[in-house]
Amino acid sequence: MKWIRIQDESKWRVENAREMGMIVGENCRFFSLMVLSEPFLVEIGDNVIVSTDVIFLTHDGGVFLFLDEVPNLRGHYGRIKIGNNCFIGSGSIILPNVAIGNNCIVGPGAVVMQSVPDGSVIMGNPAKVIFKTELYKKMKLNSVYTIKNDQYPFPTIMPEEMRKRLLLEHFRSLPLKRTKA
Repeated sequence: MKWIRIQDESKWRVENAREMGMIVGENCRFFSLMVLSEPFLVEIGDNVIVSTDVIFLTHDGGVFLFLDEVPNLRGHYGRIKIGNNCFIGSGSIILPNVAIGNNCIVGPGAVVMQSVPDGSVIMGNPAKVIFKTELYKKMKLNSVYTIKNDQYPFPTIMPEEMRKRLLLEHFRSLPLKRTKA
C-alpha cells in the first residue's frame, strides 16, 4: 500500500529531524526534510505538516563575498521557529531569523523572509500575509472542492481504489477555474 508507506516515511523524517538536532513537537508530519545545515537552529511546534520540497535555510552564504575585506568572517546565521498547528506548503523556503506563528498556512512556493503573526495565510515571493486563517477556513469549508469523509477522517488512510473513485466521481462534473480576460 503506497499510502501506508508514505505515512511511515513521514514519521521517519520527523524522527530523523530530531536525531539531527531539530526541536520537533508532537503529531507532526514531514513529507520532506531539507535542512541544508544547522538543524539545531530549527524549532517546530506541535501538529505541523511540512509538505514536499520545503527548505529550512538557517544561513546566508552570500556574506562570503566579503572574505577579502573580512578574512575572519564565519557566516551569517539565524534560527527558524514554526508555531503549533501550521501547514508549510510544497516548495516553500523558510529563511534565517524567521518565526511563523501558530495556526498559519504557508502557500506553495512561498519564500518566507519575515516573521508572520498567528493565524495568517501567507503566499508569494517574498511571502506576504494574504488573509487570516479564519477566512481561509470559511472559504475551504464552504467549497465544493473540499471533501469530507466520516469513515476515513485525516490522517486515516483510505484504500487507494476508493480514494481514486471518490475523487474522480466528485470532480468530473466540477468546472475548472476560468481564465481571466
